[in-house]
Amino acid sequence: MNQTKQGRLVYADLLRAAALAAVIALHVCGNNWQGLEVRTADWQILNVIDSLTRWCVPAFVMLSGMFFLDPDKPVTYRSIFKKSLPRLASAFFFWSFLYALFTALLNWRGGTPDDTWQFFLNFIYGHYHLWFVYMMMGLYLITPVLRKFIAGATRRDIEYLLLIYFVFTLIVPLFGNAPRLQVISGVVHRLDLKLLGGYMGYFVAGYYLKAFDFQAKTKKIIYALGGFGLAVTIGMTWVDSLAWDAPNEKWYLYLTPNVALMAFAVFLFFKDHCHGQRIGPKGVALCSRAAQRSFGVYLIHAFFNNRLVSLGLNAVTFNPLLSVPLATALVFAASYAAVWLIEKIPFLRKYVL
Repeated sequence: MNQTKQGRLVYADLLRAAALAAVIALHVCGNNWQGLEVRTADWQILNVIDSLTRWCVPAFVMLSGMFFLDPDKPVTYRSIFKKSLPRLASAFFFWSFLYALFTALLNWRGGTPDDTWQFFLNFIYGHYHLWFVYMMMGLYLITPVLRKFIAGATRRDIEYLLLIYFVFTLIVPLFGNAPRLQVISGVVHRLDLKLLGGYMGYFVAGYYLKAFDFQAKTKKIIYALGGFGLAVTIGMTWVDSLAWDAPNEKWYLYLTPNVALMAFAVFLFFKDHCHGQRIGPKGVALCSRAAQRSFGVYLIHAFFNNRLVSLGLNAVTFNPLLSVPLATALVFAASYAAVWLIEKIPFLRKYVL
């Protein structure tokens, strides 16, 4: 069961649905993670759950890259600038305006109303989760050039690009504040490798992991490194937070080697093992529908996450092992239902989802 009846790639749909659930769980944890004392059991549980979900955003980027960079897909300058970019831009500005209004209303009710300039900034910069849309627009802008590279590149060429991206974009920045190791960052700064910045490496990695197969031994190494990345994320977040005596999210950042290792392992796992046999055709169809609506659910889920908190349900209302899955499921369900309803209006379905 590698493809659905509609020709969709099953493991990609399953991964997209799982990444969507992970994003919501991450934001549910974020409601309380910063405000808890780091030595409490609740904070430690949230640290583990949050760490377990950090692969989600890189996975979304890789899923986009695996399709947009595929030489067999009809992606052109025309399709990018007449379809892909306008769709992202229209969705961003529609939802950003609504979130800016919502924020202004909350601030007004709280006695600290926004002035016109603050409202404008909230609208232009977007709600906290809409940074992802801006980032994807940036990747779409360079997609035509990356496609030319992919079309003419050998496997070794792509591996070389990913290697230097991993070293210079993900590893080296960790040394920036380390005593006696800052010289490394200083030297790299002088190399001026800005071309390797941002999420471009994840975008290329998505195509690479889809297009090429690996020996069993290599897969085991990738999975082991993914487990190592998870352990580093949990452990170093705990260590650094204790040192700060406050939550420290350095190791949660998506452009870190530990998170990248997790994301690569999760992607490969879904490619190798998640083809829908265990959940059956109905389960695959359900995940496929969730995947198709994932962008809309992502856009709207922050509203329902906020509303749930206002109603008294957050990550630590009960034991986080219960609260986080419950809140995640409720936000997911409410967001999905809202997107399903919005889709009934053709204009909104086309331009804001």
